[in-house]
Amino acid sequence: MAARAQRRSKVASLNSPATRHYADKVTQSSVAKEVNTVVDRSVVDMSADVAAIRSGQAQQIGDTFVVNGRTYGMHDGTLYPMSGPGLYTLDRGGYKALGVLNKFGDTPQTDVILKNMGVSAETKAAALKVFEVIKK
Repeated sequence: MAARAQRRSKVASLNSPATRHYADKVTQSSVAKEVNTVVDRSVVDMSADVAAIRSGQAQQIGDTFVVNGRTYGMHDGTLYPMSGPGLYTLDRGGYKALGVLNKFGDTPQTDVILKNMGVSAETKAAALKVFEVIKK
């Protein structure tokens, strides 16, 4: 019984995902991990998802939570988006490319910067897909 109350208390105090997960907030200096999931804020109300998780309305499976069709993980007391509607997964290069696209748009200057960064056409295409969705 005490363990259950402790788990509920831990869930109720989880921190919201870092702003690095908001697709429109990714910059060239954002920390890029090996795998990065970004959120389209025009589709996802991450605050509502977090509130539902904290209040116990999400389905918890180990260290993951499913709410509104989206899956969130947690580590060190902080939630992070993993998959679902309005969420996009990018590799390290795609995440960095998104930061460039957010600053310069889909321009010749962006192409030069991404080429200099060694970003492949496929990686740029993945980032461009996210960029086009969030800029609508």
